[in-house]
This record gives sequence, C-alpha cells and structure tokens, in this order.
Amino acid sequence: MKRYSYAPALLVLTALFGCESKFNHERFQMIQIGADDREDVRHILGAPASDMGEVWIYDDPGERTAAIYFDSDGRVLNKEWMDAESGDWEGENPWIDEPAQGETRERRTNTRRIDDD
Repeated sequence: MKRYSYAPALLVLTALFGCESKFNHERFQMIQIGADDREDVRHILGAPASDMGEVWIYDDPGERTAAIYFDSDGRVLNKEWMDAESGDWEGENPWIDEPAQGETRERRTNTRRIDDD
C-alpha cells in the first residue's frame, strides 16, 4: 500500500494563499495619524518597500503607492495614498511648504510627439 505525503501540497497552498499582501486601501485607512507608531504601521501594512527613516513607501508598481510620514518620536505624522488606476490621491506630504500669499506654483509637463513617418 502506498503512502502519500501531503506536506508538499500544503506548502504550495500556504505559499499561494498565506502570503497575501497586507498593502491595500482598507488597511491603509486603518492607520491613525498621531496615534500609530512604526510598529503599528508594520503590523497593519507589513514591511515597507522602502524605508527612508522618516518616510516609509509601500508600492504595488503600476497600481498604487502609499507614503507614511513619521515624526521624530516615530508616530505617524501624515499619510498619502496614490492609486494609478483610478487617479485617486489622498493625503499630503507634511514637509511641503505652502506657497507664500499671492504666489502661484504650477506643475508643467512638456511632451513631444514623435511620428514614425
């Protein structure tokens, strides 16, 4: 009589379904500004794609990106969510200064069309 081992199948299933990314908009919204710290954010969203000290970046290339900003005590100072598919952008970088009264800032993009004629 043959004995079958189910361990390889369980490992494959665990790898496929057990490693679901924690990084999504619902979990991002759980982060509370001023209340959560680095450990809380790591627990909610998982490890960041990029840890730049005071800023953690979470990224799902081509789909969505989030930035979590921390103060000097390690608490969440602010957060940003950018969704490439829908164009949604919420939150802001807390270190970008506001324009002086009467000053207007513009963001311009130059494009050049190249035809294959």
